[in-house]
Amino acid sequence: MKKSLAVVFGLVLFTLGLTTLSGGQNKSGETIVKVSGADSMFARIQNLSKVFMKANPAIKVEIVPGSIVDIGMSTLLDKTADIAMASLRITPREADLAAQKGMELVERLVGYGGVVIITHPSNPVNELTVEQVQKIFRGDITRWDQVSGAVPHVIKVVRIGDQHPGTILFMVEDFLGHAPFASDSTVVTQFPSVMKAVAETPNAIGFARIRDAFESRIAQAGAVKILKIRKFGGMEAVEPSRESVADDSYPIRRPYYLYYRAKAGPDIVKFADFIVSKGWGKEDL
Repeated sequence: MKKSLAVVFGLVLFTLGLTTLSGGQNKSGETIVKVSGADSMFARIQNLSKVFMKANPAIKVEIVPGSIVDIGMSTLLDKTADIAMASLRITPREADLAAQKGMELVERLVGYGGVVIITHPSNPVNELTVEQVQKIFRGDITRWDQVSGAVPHVIKVVRIGDQHPGTILFMVEDFLGHAPFASDSTVVTQFPSVMKAVAETPNAIGFARIRDAFESRIAQAGAVKILKIRKFGGMEAVEPSRESVADDSYPIRRPYYLYYRAKAGPDIVKFADFIVSKGWGKEDL
């Protein structure tokens, strides 16, 4: 799932784009810190990098846009990037490659992002347990009346495809326990398309990143319903928010990491320290 011809081609393009020696200096004497990896982390890290560079004018941070987790780790391992943004933990294969190169990597947890479950506003269901969500996405639960819905309408699962490999891997391997999505799921390319499809389909259910669910025009217009989620049947259902994701009361969340080489220069470590100190999803940039 993770590897494809498109990924390999993308890796070549991004590697060619990282022409300055990582951790080196430019003609102005600035230290260059090159960052690549999960596109889901780009906006937050890019915004924080501007604050960092303003306070540290001798350090220039260059972040590759539109990349993916695989490319970030690959460019870190071949030393054309200094830091990899990762929306999942390093894989055994990547760890083996690092070991073969005699390279020790440092893992820094930045924080957690929420995965939000959405339905059509007309759906009478307002909350689900984690287990119910899992069974719906696997195709084990197929009608809304099986989860206390008022009508026995067939559930239509909407999901993104492999264009967001970090999110899909988290959902399949972590959340669904290595089980595939329901075979009749509608697959779209981007999270805004998930929001649109659910808004237009009364019996649909889908998932989106927390920023898509709360910051998109569709969500702000009330065209989708954001469900509360219970960890277990007897627990209180929790609405997703930055706060409930951060304190682990909202149960569907995924980690975000930075990786860099253990022998990285002090400016690289300084930038990573700054990002970790700010955490994930806060407004105080």
